Amino acid sequence: MRTASADAVDKSIVKRRLRLGILGTGLAARLLYLPALKQLGHRIELVACANRTRKKAVAYAKLAGIPKVVDTAEELLALPGLDAVLLSLPIDVQPDFVKLALGQGIAVLSEKPVAQSVAVGRRLLKSTSRFDVPWLVGENFHFMSHAQALLQWVKRGRLGDLRMIQAANINKMDAGNPYFHTAWRRKPNFVGGFVVDAGVHLAHVVRLCVGMPTRVRPMTACFDHALSPIDSAVAVLEFDGGLLGTWTSCFSAPYQGPMLRVFGSKGWAELHWEHAVLCDEKGRQTMAQSATDSFRAEFEHFADVVLKGAPVAVPASEALLDLEFMQSIVAGHG
Repeated sequence: MRTASADAVDKSIVKRRLRLGILGTGLAARLLYLPALKQLGHRIELVACANRTRKKAVAYAKLAGIPKVVDTAEELLALPGLDAVLLSLPIDVQPDFVKLALGQGIAVLSEKPVAQSVAVGRRLLKSTSRFDVPWLVGENFHFMSHAQALLQWVKRGRLGDLRMIQAANINKMDAGNPYFHTAWRRKPNFVGGFVVDAGVHLAHVVRLCVGMPTRVRPMTACFDHALSPIDSAVAVLEFDGGLLGTWTSCFSAPYQGPMLRVFGSKGWAELHWEHAVLCDEKGRQTMAQSATDSFRAEFEHFADVVLKGAPVAVPASEALLDLEFMQSIVAGHG
C-alpha cells in the first residue's frame, strides 16, 4: 500500500528539474541546443555556463537566460547542486573534460564523435569505466522519430529479406555555412574532418539498421582544399549474411534527396531529413513524418536518465562503434 509520504517523494522527483551546466557556448550550443532547451524550462534548469572566451559565455548567458557565468570547467563542475553538464566542445579536447566531470560525479551529455579517433575513444572508455555516472553521447539522429520508424519497418520484416543499402551524406560546406568558419573544423585535429564529424550521424542509423560492416573498400578525395584532409569518400560495404551497401560522403557538392535507402525482397524504404517512406512491392506507400525536434527529445531523455534512472539510449560504447564505422570509410585520414 502506498503512503502519503511516498506519493510526495514521487511527485518531488517528477517535478524536480535537471540542473544543467553548459561548457562551451559556440555554434552548436547556440543554433542547435538553445532552441530546444528554451522549450524545456519545465524539465531543465540552466544554472551556469562557461567558455574559454568569457565574452562569448556572457553573451550566451544573456541569450539563454542563464544566471551565472564562470571562467573554468572546474568552477562549473564545483557549483552546488549541479546534476549534469553539457559538453559542447571541440572533439579533440572533449575527452579530458568527460573524465573530469564523470570523476566528480557529474552526469555528462557530450558531443559526437565520442573522441578524435577510435584509439583515443577506446582509452577514454577504459579510463571512465570505473565511474558509475550517466554519460550520454549526443547522437540526435537516434531521437528522430522518422528514423526510428524506418528501423521498425526493417526490424518487423516489412521490407522482406534485405538486399542492399545506399547511404548518402552529401552537403555543400562553404562560406555560406556557419560551421565552415569553425576553426577546429577547418583545421581538424581529429580523424576524417567533416566526413567523420557529420558522418557518424548517418552511420549510427545504418548500424542500427543492418549492423557493422564486416568488410569495407574505401576511396577518398579532397576537391576543396579548404576542407582538408578530405571532403569526399566512397565505400563498398559488406554486412553479415552477404548484404551489400554503398556509402557516399561529399561536402563540396549540393544535394537534395534521401540520406538512406534500404532495399529488400518485399519493398524499399528511404530516410529523408524530415520524413521516412516505406514502399511495398505493389507500390503502396507509408510515410512517417518527423514528430518532434530531435534535440528536444534528446534533452528530455537525458533528464529522464539523470533524474529517473532511465537507461542511456546512446552510451559511449555505441558512439564508439559509430566512429569505428566512419574511420574505416576514411581509411585513416587524419
